[in-house]
Amino acid sequence: MVESLQLIYDPATMALIFLLPVFQILLYGYAIQFEPRDVPVAVASSDADLSKSAAQSIKASNLFRQIGPIGAPGTARQAVLARRAQVGVELSRDPHTGAAGVAITADASDPAETRPAVAVLETGIWRRIAETATVSTGQKPEIKVDWLYDPEGRGAWRIAPGLIGVIVMITMLFLGALTLVRERERGSWETLLATPVRPAEALIGKLSPYLLIGLVQTVAMLGLIHLMFGVPTPPATWALVGATLAFASAYLVLGFAISAVVQTQLQAVQASVFIYLPSMLLSGFMFPFDGMPGWARVIGDAFPLTHYIRATRDILLRGDPAASTLAHTAPMLAFAAAAFAAAILLYRRRLD
Repeated sequence: MVESLQLIYDPATMALIFLLPVFQILLYGYAIQFEPRDVPVAVASSDADLSKSAAQSIKASNLFRQIGPIGAPGTARQAVLARRAQVGVELSRDPHTGAAGVAITADASDPAETRPAVAVLETGIWRRIAETATVSTGQKPEIKVDWLYDPEGRGAWRIAPGLIGVIVMITMLFLGALTLVRERERGSWETLLATPVRPAEALIGKLSPYLLIGLVQTVAMLGLIHLMFGVPTPPATWALVGATLAFASAYLVLGFAISAVVQTQLQAVQASVFIYLPSMLLSGFMFPFDGMPGWARVIGDAFPLTHYIRATRDILLRGDPAASTLAHTAPMLAFAAAAFAAAILLYRRRLD
């Protein structure tokens, strides 16, 4: 009974319990889409009839954005390898039998976006070309799909790289969010206030051990997914571990800022959920990133998890060089700097 009354008369906790779910339902209901949009696709063919059928099929769907005109044979695959397109469609006709052939090259490193797009292409292109080719040759076209970076279609390869970022994010966020509030509930907060420690020094001193935990956790998971699922760990993986410093710091410091505001561990946990759910759902980890409306993509791009997942896919699946992580690390560092400034300001207010 006492606990119930304390909960009812705690406005902060009641707001976290009832208002945040409403906000999250509205956010995700409008932001999350299961189908991708504007997937860049390249088409190559030397046959005019097949090219026309493919162009009509792509135009009929709002899922795709054709890049450039229909190119010469081989150019669609090259466009996927060069990252200009996510899907490449090569159309050909057997010179002896006249049978049509469709070869689809797909970037499998982003399965949430690419696989639904390929499924639509397989159905739509097959139907339109079948209508054209079968009439003239009596033979249905053959469709082959080449999944780059995951040729065997292993499910673990689709989920494991991004899952590393999700696990580290949740761990760092909760560890940071419970730091100061745990001190208050244990009664050691007054002792901390009595020390001549500056806010920045207190933040660094308290969070440094947790940052080491995040690094060890990352290395352990990289080794685990390599040994158990065969996910590649090329030499450039060391750059991904280095980027983990910026990534883990961002959520750790953000958690510290939460801990400086809330009064109880329950509030800290609820506030952390409010952060990690949008980070995960708007990052492209579970749902197509390009399928979200523009405002949702802006929010998603602000979260470090979005960039870390892209870095893991580039390094582990695509085999990119170590320098490719720099473009992903910069936004993570910017987020960490902003979170650090907020944490220092909020912690100083607690000291006052």
